[in-house]
Amino acid sequence: MRVGAAAVAAAASMLAELGLIALGTQVGLPKVLVWIPAAVGLVVALLICRHTARTVDGPLSAFWRRLSLAVTGMLTAAISQAIDVLTLPNTGVPPVSYRTMLIYIIASAVAATATVRLPAGRRTWRQRATAVLDVAVVALAAGMAGSEYLGWFGRHLAGEPAAERLNIAVLAITTAGVVIVLKAMMTRTNPMPWPALWFLSPIALAAPLSVLLIEVLRPWPYLNGSAAVLPAAGLMCSLSARLTSRSPLPADPQLSYRRGTVVPLLASALAGALIVTVYAKTGHVGGMLVSGAATMLVLVAVRQAFALADNTILLNAVTHHAEHDELTGLYNRRHLAAAITDRTGPRTVAQIDLIGFRSVNESLGTTAGDKLLTAFAARITEVAGSAAVVARVGGDEFGLLLPGPAGLAPLDRLLALGREPLHVDGQEVLIDVAVGVADGGDAEAGDLYRRAGIALRAAMAGVGPTVVRYDAALEQQVTRRSQMAADLRRALAEGEFHLLYQPIVALPDGRISSVEALIRWTRADGRVVSPAEFIPVAEDTGAITDLGAWVLETACAQAAAWQRRHGGAAPRVGVNVSARQLLDPRLPATVAAVLDRYGLRPDGLTVEVTETAVFGGGHALATVAALSAQGITIALDDFGTGHSSLGLLRTCPVDIIKVDKSFVDGLGGSPQQEAIVTALAGIAATMRLDLVAEGVETEAQARRLVELGYRLAQGFYFARPMPATEIDAMIEQADSRQAA
Repeated sequence: MRVGAAAVAAAASMLAELGLIALGTQVGLPKVLVWIPAAVGLVVALLICRHTARTVDGPLSAFWRRLSLAVTGMLTAAISQAIDVLTLPNTGVPPVSYRTMLIYIIASAVAATATVRLPAGRRTWRQRATAVLDVAVVALAAGMAGSEYLGWFGRHLAGEPAAERLNIAVLAITTAGVVIVLKAMMTRTNPMPWPALWFLSPIALAAPLSVLLIEVLRPWPYLNGSAAVLPAAGLMCSLSARLTSRSPLPADPQLSYRRGTVVPLLASALAGALIVTVYAKTGHVGGMLVSGAATMLVLVAVRQAFALADNTILLNAVTHHAEHDELTGLYNRRHLAAAITDRTGPRTVAQIDLIGFRSVNESLGTTAGDKLLTAFAARITEVAGSAAVVARVGGDEFGLLLPGPAGLAPLDRLLALGREPLHVDGQEVLIDVAVGVADGGDAEAGDLYRRAGIALRAAMAGVGPTVVRYDAALEQQVTRRSQMAADLRRALAEGEFHLLYQPIVALPDGRISSVEALIRWTRADGRVVSPAEFIPVAEDTGAITDLGAWVLETACAQAAAWQRRHGGAAPRVGVNVSARQLLDPRLPATVAAVLDRYGLRPDGLTVEVTETAVFGGGHALATVAALSAQGITIALDDFGTGHSSLGLLRTCPVDIIKVDKSFVDGLGGSPQQEAIVTALAGIAATMRLDLVAEGVETEAQARRLVELGYRLAQGFYFARPMPATEIDAMIEQADSRQAA
């Protein structure tokens, strides 16, 4: 049965029961009739309890399994009581057998056990003391009410065996209901949603209400107080199950606990109302009620004192949380900004970024990344000193407020410590830092943090040393970079970019083997913008993604045209792919779509990546592996200038190594200068990798490369980057020479 339908059916059974009670006061009814809605309500509750037990897990499932046993017991007791009504004589009180009483008691014990075995969660000693006082207030209020109830029972129903047995059953059910209330109050965190547990507590009131109805319904012996309240118990179970199914976890355990503190206040109010009622009816108040009320006042006063202290601690915790970073325990951006504004006199603000943290986080995992941040936070706190304000202001960004203009000494120490490894999960991790610094007096308080951010961006972009101090010229430079970023987007939309192709030739004959696509920017006014100027800006701003997509599209279209025109003589085209592009999981699918669109075979494309881009592994390395699996050639560009070059040859699916120009420049010098170039030739031969020497500018370099076993080279000595039409001409000339 679906949860919503079950709740509707339970509500309908309760309304039917109320309708029969109202009808029975006007006309006679069969004795068994009022028990039918009661049984239906409990059957519905049983079905929904069993359904809920199957849809939740852990302690919550166990609770609903036990509660379904309790409801089964209640249903059995209701059927037994209906049989009693039909078979036993009515002596003024509806008959209740010992069998029925015993079943009610067992069912109540099972319900109480199910509730007690729910997890309660941890709490402080002050929270435990407050909860105990809350329980004492409720228990005292229940005792006062129970005393008055038993007094009423003794005056009206004492001496009637059926009523005595029913009263014992009622006390058992009420006790189970009180246990539910006390459990809800004592529990700080609970797998049971807070409203769902409290929806079961009115069952404690339904039981004594059934006894009170005995007296009310005496004139109509075919009506029964137990039958009148049982559908309500079924409805409460159904509503509780519905809330559990819709929200298996409380949204806010702390809020759930504090809502429970309303119950002792409500209990105190009800106890006061009881005293007023008793006095209004009898003209006096018994000693038990008076002593109970006095004790309750003391308990409530002590409880409020504990609650006030607990609230103070909670307020301090909230204040601490509002000003501190949860992971590292450092101050957060909000506190740092306030401290910069509040502190008077000369001061220095620094922003620090961990260079390459994303790669470390991807390769070692987020847990290790968190530990790295925590370790770095401890280091920077130690270095900065007690007079500094240290904050974590972003993912891998930190902020410092240092006293006085001479505050750079801690930064120098921090850079020195940056060369020492951090220990994370048994591994030593080296992490570089970039630092932006701004000094200022009182008039610049609101601007210092922004200036430090500008200096940090310059440090990360490589504009100057690792530590960059703000000045007006720097801001102008950053402004120009921002303008260039905007111009990049516009230029791409207006078609100001074009590609040149630099041949990679076979040695020693100089025949074109492949070409590398190189992007160039000529503005509408005719001014040429150097790639060294706009590529770093594109990388920094993210525009490199759109730029790289355009290069891929244009180069593949040209490569397909060469394949159609020159057949087997067509050169393979190399395209540089940035580190940011490799982090895009859609890149392999994008490349495949472009190849398919132009009918270009995968072996007609080379994807060139740098060592730094794939050093950290993670998504970047997975993207390269996916591209290689499609049959695309992978080239490792600028080899020897990045991280752990030789290790990458084992982990990265490389087909071509492109030896950086800085090593080629050493050819013809001492044996030490040629050592790396010579060693790489042997490594490539052993691993069956193609080897391309970049930056060849002289005949002597080309001749020496041939002597060392190199068969592919690229550089100005052979050809400068040129338009596609000139590549066509070179291919046709080579074909003509071969034909001749």
